[in-house]
Amino acid sequence: MKRSRNRVGELLRELSGWESSELRELQAALGGLLEAQEPDAVEGLAKENSGVIRGQRGHIEEKYIPRGNKRHGPYLYLRYWQDGKLRSKYLGKKKPE
Repeated sequence: MKRSRNRVGELLRELSGWESSELRELQAALGGLLEAQEPDAVEGLAKENSGVIRGQRGHIEEKYIPRGNKRHGPYLYLRYWQDGKLRSKYLGKKKPE
């Protein structure tokens, strides 16, 4: 627990210098990330045919990039809603399970 508190404190110190618009974007992204990581905790989710769980605020999507005869990925993207627009943030390449 102590490590977590230190990380939160460090983040808050860093965030205190951010502008309001940046904090609002972060708030929207965090809401989408929380919903994507804990879909059972949020009501109003629908599981699509692709197996992706989509909610009202956000989801994590795996994306493959075709190049020539090869397919690269999967790359993870956080998709979340902010001000009526679907935003996207790259999270990195999916780690092998």
